[in-house]
Amino acid sequence: MKFPKALNIFTLFCMISCGATNAQDLDEEFTHLPDSLRIKILDRDAVFSVQEARDLVNFRRSMGDTLVPRESAPDTTIIPKDSLFGTHVNPLIVGTEVLGLNAFVWAWDYWVLDKSYAHTGPSYWKRNFREGWEWDHNHWAINFYGHPYQGSMYYATARGGGYGFYGSMAFAALGSSTWEMFCETEYPAPNDLISTTVAGSMFGEVLYRLSRASYNGSKVPWYRHLLAFALEPAGYAQRRVFGNRDFYTGWTPIELTVATGIGSRFGSDYRFGGEDADELDAEWNDRHGMMAVSLEYGRPYTRVRRPFDYFTLNFFGESGLEGKVLQMDIMGKLVNRGIHGRGHWLDFSVNLDYDTFYGDLATVSTLSLGGAMDIALWLTPNLRFRVMNQVYWIMLGSADMGYDDIIQEFHPDYKPDKDSYQYNSGVKYSLMIETLYKRWRIYNKTTIDAMKTIEGTTAEYGVSGWDFLLLNNTAVEYRLFSWLDLGHRLDTYVKMAAYSSEYAEPMSRRIHAFSWYLNFHLLGS
Repeated sequence: MKFPKALNIFTLFCMISCGATNAQDLDEEFTHLPDSLRIKILDRDAVFSVQEARDLVNFRRSMGDTLVPRESAPDTTIIPKDSLFGTHVNPLIVGTEVLGLNAFVWAWDYWVLDKSYAHTGPSYWKRNFREGWEWDHNHWAINFYGHPYQGSMYYATARGGGYGFYGSMAFAALGSSTWEMFCETEYPAPNDLISTTVAGSMFGEVLYRLSRASYNGSKVPWYRHLLAFALEPAGYAQRRVFGNRDFYTGWTPIELTVATGIGSRFGSDYRFGGEDADELDAEWNDRHGMMAVSLEYGRPYTRVRRPFDYFTLNFFGESGLEGKVLQMDIMGKLVNRGIHGRGHWLDFSVNLDYDTFYGDLATVSTLSLGGAMDIALWLTPNLRFRVMNQVYWIMLGSADMGYDDIIQEFHPDYKPDKDSYQYNSGVKYSLMIETLYKRWRIYNKTTIDAMKTIEGTTAEYGVSGWDFLLLNNTAVEYRLFSWLDLGHRLDTYVKMAAYSSEYAEPMSRRIHAFSWYLNFHLLGS
């Protein structure tokens, strides 16, 4: 990752130095370069592609230029001009591709898998237009992982055709709405439309960026193209057919770490009405293995020119003999303003956030829009402090009821599964504090959700009311090598519920877990 940094700073160096250099001298110095590059060097506003920057760096080094940095350089990004604006693929073609994708998936479900929901037709279409939309309670993983991924395919088809974030989101909405209306026997569901369109666009932009970065350059080995296709098949195919019409920001710094370790859960309890009423969670006091993936795209101290020029992706998985937990969080900046300097910044941003907590303990999701204030200071050469406050409106949330055993006492025919949840709206607050001191990193993030059931969204035998959730992660890491940390983390999950029901008394649920782990730095520093 160090070499692209050198490319970037050299590009900027060329752009700045050209204004103070005589054109004749430049012509003589770069006489062996292509005319297109020589013209760009004389243009103060020119922006160099990654390959052009490589060519210039190699040329200057071959000439013995000692000004070309080799080991380190400021973190900058090559931002190409929007010279491709207006060259996007015809919207009728993209729309047809989106509808064709729906037709292919429906045909597969109908003819190959013989899914009952695929046996739709004109009678169902008339019903959908006549009777309208209805909240569904399909399996939680289908609604909150499957639908966003389906939406990412619609999004990628448009994104690979040269459309921006919001334009591609419109095509995701087209794909989702037509699927809901014409491709299922179930009533069209507003939760699916929101999840597929908004969360799908977030998934799509993240996968687009990573796919595009994986094969940037003129001579890329086949396995990187294979990776790009695996990450985003629809967008990759679109670019191969119609060419690179998308607006790609060139090289962008990516930090990727993967952690693996072992630990144990403890302190779990399950209470109704303030009394110990259930030993259900006693089984959660067991040992577990864990894996975590953390990815940061871009730098938090840079100006966001396009949505998701900066985003973070975090995944945490924990599995023991008695159950598993999967957490995933995506946060992307839409716009930002502030004071951005090397190592110091005060950043105000508008973000999209998608957070899920899925497993045997709980099923929770929040799709949110809000703002953040991010402050970082180098207090001394060896000490950095960072704090970030985030406040969000939860436009669509979900939470399991947690009363399965109690509901069964009143309704023996009730069968608890991953369909037993309700939809919520509310507010989210997150506080992150990070301290770096020499080789040490101390990190803490606390997230609080306050959600109220959206009227008319409860499942069969469901109850409505308030859900309060707290997730906390504290970690201490020590840098053993440039590529490896030794860490210890403590995770806490707390849920409190107050539902309006004759049998659903106030409920609380709590569990803690600690883990020892090794954290591998695969990309970045």
